[in-house]
Amino acid sequence: MRKPIRIMTLLAILVVTLLLRGGMVRGQVGLEALKACREFAFSTEEDFVTQGNEPGDGNPIISDGDLLGPSCVVCARNFDLVGRFDVTQDLGLDAADVIDVDDYLVAFSTELDSPHGDQFTAGDLLVTNGAIIANRALTYLFEVVGYDIGLDAVHFVGDREDIIAFLGEIQQYSRDYWLQNPSVLSQILNRREIDIWFSTEGTAPTVEQPAFLDGDLLSARNGTIIASNSVLLEPSVPAGIPDRGVDFGLDAAACDRAGNREWIFFSTSILYEGEELSFTDGDILHIGGGVATLNEDLLQCFEPKAEFLGLDALSYAIGEPPPPCEAVIIRVGGMPAGSIGPNGLANGLSATTPQFQAFDSPFGQSVEILGRMVSCDECTKFKVEYGQWPDPAIEPTTFQPLTDDFQEWIFVWPSLWVLVDREPDADGWLNILCNTVMGGLYTPWNTSGKNGKYSLRLTVEDAGGTEHVSPDVVVMLDNTVPAAALSLDTVPVCGDIFIGDVVMGKITGTDTHFYSYRLWYESSLTPGYNLILPIRKYTGLADNGDTNVAFAWDTTGLPACGYRIVLEVWDRTIRNNGRAWGEPGYGWRTPEQAYFCLEAAE
Repeated sequence: MRKPIRIMTLLAILVVTLLLRGGMVRGQVGLEALKACREFAFSTEEDFVTQGNEPGDGNPIISDGDLLGPSCVVCARNFDLVGRFDVTQDLGLDAADVIDVDDYLVAFSTELDSPHGDQFTAGDLLVTNGAIIANRALTYLFEVVGYDIGLDAVHFVGDREDIIAFLGEIQQYSRDYWLQNPSVLSQILNRREIDIWFSTEGTAPTVEQPAFLDGDLLSARNGTIIASNSVLLEPSVPAGIPDRGVDFGLDAAACDRAGNREWIFFSTSILYEGEELSFTDGDILHIGGGVATLNEDLLQCFEPKAEFLGLDALSYAIGEPPPPCEAVIIRVGGMPAGSIGPNGLANGLSATTPQFQAFDSPFGQSVEILGRMVSCDECTKFKVEYGQWPDPAIEPTTFQPLTDDFQEWIFVWPSLWVLVDREPDADGWLNILCNTVMGGLYTPWNTSGKNGKYSLRLTVEDAGGTEHVSPDVVVMLDNTVPAAALSLDTVPVCGDIFIGDVVMGKITGTDTHFYSYRLWYESSLTPGYNLILPIRKYTGLADNGDTNVAFAWDTTGLPACGYRIVLEVWDRTIRNNGRAWGEPGYGWRTPEQAYFCLEAAE
């Protein structure tokens, strides 16, 4: 049985197989797309077709060479990465470390060798600035001599500016230089006071007497094992050769730039089913601590036709301070922005107290928008804008600012807070409050009367007048109540019926974002929800409810009294940043009812 630990889911297969590995030229999603992977990025081991979120370039095929980000965003197609090397084929993606999204700096390795002869191998470390580090330079201190042992995971450790300077410095060295001077790499890493942590595809020098396993995390700077496979996995897992029995491999690894081992996250090459812990080769694991994120949670919004698509590359900006005026929307309508898919629907637990759970939920009424707090010294003002999609597949080109006045709580003293008036100017600009109770850049949005797909963006202006614009967050709005209809076939409403009669009729409960309906009866002598039909619950995105469902209410054995039959229909909308009703429904609610006097038979 799995124990997920939250530290923060046949034709298609044939199509993918035929297209992606046939030398097909891949598309591009552009330079700006990489910014969606500023904090987190990964790749899968298998190609698949998305049934859910559609990539920005409109191509539903996701390659195992593409770089993916939160909420199923395609941050880089494989061609975006390898195109710098004049490669027009998808070569896969075996390792990745996103260094600088603004300068499009990514270190990575491929699954296949370059099609241009000995330009690079699948074991070399490539950089989007054109630099290549030969595999033999990475493994030189481990005395792997004369052959390429592959590259399965990569992560840079050290000051970010020093890493960027290093990657700029090595642009001058060719791959042949590294093959002839492999010892220079560790010398430069020492001088720059940085390191490259990596794993390989194989064990060296021999399986019988290994200096390291392909499941160990290694240091290119020192020629040491940072964390062995047995250390990475918790004691209940039989990891390690020869003592514990199995080399689980190391397909991906990430950590903070300071190199604190307790922040190592990784994936393995094989799965494990144990009594205390189970995981797949697609789950993100935490050093010594089990599962951090399930593979299906990473891919849920893609809605792939298969589970456990593997995890081949992982990049995590743990503990790295963001730019002082970086604009990021972190919460919408009570839900973390990362829990809202490109279709605008939210899933999972809210970021509010009390918590509520979303199930492919749109938003309605007042929707709070919260941006990450920026530097109060270097940033001066912000605004939030929205744009409506003219078509579900066409992004907005024009945006309108939120200009309604509102009130916001601020701290005066640690135990005292007051409401202050917030009045955006005509363009929506607000000054930044540094002592806000919300803990970020707060703006409420009155969505009443609006329905459909919208994009939100946050803009922060720094002291120099430069505007920093956030990635868009797409939200689906639903301010329309469900349709509910209750019709009777046998007796009139408010008519007299007799014990033993069967009241027959039909009900309709529908909504674009249908969640549930229930049909029940009650009287003063039969209180509570006495179900006439089983509660009907939402089954998936295509489920809009039911029409003309027949029912029969048998009154045999009921006491004489006044009765009512009630139909209640709910949709999945998050209203006013929370959950308005308990189960079986929440969101917008529409009731319909019919009354009867039940009498004893004459």
